[in-house]
Amino acid sequence: MSASPHPLVPAHSALLRNGIHVGVFFLIAIPLGMLADPHNGARDGRYYAAGIMFALAVFNLLILPHLETGKRIAKPDEGILTGLWLYPLAISFCFVLFPAYAVVGAWAAMAAGDSAASLVGRNFPQLKLPWNAAKSWAGFCAFSAAALPVCYAGLYLCPCPLFLRTTGWPELPYVWTLAVLAAVSGAVLESLPSKIDDNLRVPLGVGTILWLAAKFLSWSTRDLPKETHVQPEKFISALGVNAILGAGVLLLRFADFPGTLLGVTLGVIIYFFSHWQGYLLFLLFVGAGSVLSKVGLKKKQSLGAGEAHEGKRGIANVAANLLVPGLCCLAYPIYGGHGALLMAYAGALAAAFADTASSEIGALSSAPPRLITSFKIVPPGTNGGVSALGFAAAVVACVVLAGIASEFDFFALVFHITQPTVLPIKIHSSAILVAAGLLGCIVDSFLGATIEDKWPGIGKGVVNFACTLTGAIVAGLFFCILQ
Repeated sequence: MSASPHPLVPAHSALLRNGIHVGVFFLIAIPLGMLADPHNGARDGRYYAAGIMFALAVFNLLILPHLETGKRIAKPDEGILTGLWLYPLAISFCFVLFPAYAVVGAWAAMAAGDSAASLVGRNFPQLKLPWNAAKSWAGFCAFSAAALPVCYAGLYLCPCPLFLRTTGWPELPYVWTLAVLAAVSGAVLESLPSKIDDNLRVPLGVGTILWLAAKFLSWSTRDLPKETHVQPEKFISALGVNAILGAGVLLLRFADFPGTLLGVTLGVIIYFFSHWQGYLLFLLFVGAGSVLSKVGLKKKQSLGAGEAHEGKRGIANVAANLLVPGLCCLAYPIYGGHGALLMAYAGALAAAFADTASSEIGALSSAPPRLITSFKIVPPGTNGGVSALGFAAAVVACVVLAGIASEFDFFALVFHITQPTVLPIKIHSSAILVAAGLLGCIVDSFLGATIEDKWPGIGKGVVNFACTLTGAIVAGLFFCILQ
């Protein structure tokens, strides 16, 4: 506690301010959340709750600064834009904009997390955050750790009505998932360098995230079979794993930031709906494809066959190769968890991997490529040019991807079985992926030779998209025929 600069001016007490910050939440957040929940009978309760918080904001703006307590909790040189009234004003807005559970979760994150971050950040060694030197890892971790149990309690006592059992109590996996999202997203939003006051951006941001996440989780699990691998808590794993992957991709310069952001977004969808077994196929393509683009890069560039930007993938390349697999996974709950969608996802990745391996390795062939439509010798890098080495690389890529799918029992998810798949299923499912991958690669080469850069708007990205779409269609159709 700092000493008062003048005996008539009370010394600022950060501890008292944080205590009031947390205390107000524990005293009124749950009652206001219940008042705002229409399932409790008060149809206009959210507006009454918003009005109460708005009145508190006005009190804190006009009256509190003149009271002894207000003078003690006001920060020196804070000015008029202070969290003392911006904070309740933001909660008031939240009650108008979001369902009660989202408001309580956002309020819990701000009340517990911000107070802990402020306390720990001032008293522990300052290892700075890479995106904001004014914030520390100690404060970031303290925010997340302190907010998590309070968010869990708030979301349990004021649950999302989408996830209630017949007894009226909430389903705990959903409570846990939303609580983690609230705590971590609150820590991220609080740590961002922004001109928008954190007393506004954290409650409003976390409220938005909780509302959208609850809608997504409800939609994504509603029409799936009772025994399904798609579970709400896997959403947290999907976010965490892909955040690590994105950081690695940027660090190794495998893709630029927009491409990485799109890849991470699609990766979250893929992990959530195809579980870790399906995500391994995604990792194989991303990792091996990125490495292959760097192999012999100088030689490929000298021949005009290398990827631009030193092999670094851009958003167009990522979309062309991963949009179809991501959409297949996103369609999985729409069609009630039909296995054809997961097989189509794997087929699209097999085609993308085969095409990448064929292009990157085939460009290093000592024998000149031949045009797929006429088998005439063409210069390296010519659209539609193929080589024996490139085709062999495509076959190997498809076999490796199918082998990993089989070895790690991806096909058990496809067929909705809880025990290891039998050998005949593994063999014919692997054959489907190999066929889908090679046919997609052949279509890519054929379109490259006939229409790529010859028709308006038809470039490499469109052709790659057609390649993955072919792989998805072939795999999905073969699955339905042979099932």
